[in-house]
Amino acid sequence: MIDYVSLIPNDVDLSRSHPYLRLPHPRTGSPQLYLPYVSPEGKETVLEAVKLNGSKRRTWFIGDSQIDAGTVLMHVPVDPLFLVIPLVFSLIPTQTPSNRPFQPLSDLISTVSSSPMFALTPPFTSSSSAVRGGWNEDVEKLLNLKSVRRAFKLCCEKKVAPIGPPSPNSTGESSSKPASIAYYRPSMDAIVHLLRIKVDHFAAPPQWGSFDHLVRSLARDGLADESHSELAKEARLKSSIEHIAQYLPAGVLSALQSSFNFSALQEYLANRTAATLAAQMPPSKSNKEKAAAGVKRKGSATSRGVETLKKVNTSSMAKLTSFFKPKN
Repeated sequence: MIDYVSLIPNDVDLSRSHPYLRLPHPRTGSPQLYLPYVSPEGKETVLEAVKLNGSKRRTWFIGDSQIDAGTVLMHVPVDPLFLVIPLVFSLIPTQTPSNRPFQPLSDLISTVSSSPMFALTPPFTSSSSAVRGGWNEDVEKLLNLKSVRRAFKLCCEKKVAPIGPPSPNSTGESSSKPASIAYYRPSMDAIVHLLRIKVDHFAAPPQWGSFDHLVRSLARDGLADESHSELAKEARLKSSIEHIAQYLPAGVLSALQSSFNFSALQEYLANRTAATLAAQMPPSKSNKEKAAAGVKRKGSATSRGVETLKKVNTSSMAKLTSFFKPKN
């Protein structure tokens, strides 16, 4: 029996059952456990279970019990948007993406819930021997959460169409607002727009300073001081993209990066890299050192015009000194 030490937020009601959802990781597609729960205040939260393996065994003292385990399960909140993006992205065809029809939300959710793309191999089986089949029932359970459905809608274009005349109210008068139904179409532009908002949020100085690895990346590129304000702004945006890239599929990450212009930053980093490599090169020997070592100095190459002039016959030409005779 393997014992794990699990760390979860305090507002998780342990007296109730909280089933895990086994879903593909948004970027890698590997099986990943997620724990959805509702706080006492009624807020829906999805936790990602992250396993931390220690290099050595640890002994944990919990109350009067002693647990000898080296593995810790951290439960960290994850934005439902990152879980929804791969689902919506799978509904966007690569060809003629703008000619797709709008559909009811229930149809889109039904399509992605029954898709074999998100099927996983059974747990505790070898991924090479097991064969994926059917669909992933946990995807449907995930999409039943209100917060996840809200994020799903934000990743789509919306069109509202009336379905009939205004319905009468309790007094018998017709309502001014006719009955309508909303239709949705998955949109890459909507996904990129939401991700740009997150990138701007992480790149803002107050939020930026709370992540040590982001601050170190700015100092690593020599942009920590205020003398490179515009370049530092671009560097913060670029590092913020790399910060959330761990949850983005390759196609979505490429579209997000293409929406920014980092040409000035790329030129600065290229020049900085070239200067660093030049400084690391061994110094070349001077001419005196080469002469002392017996290295024959090679004459400098002459131009094509000089070589042509050498072939000119000057026997019939007056010498240049004849033009500088003293006056009588």
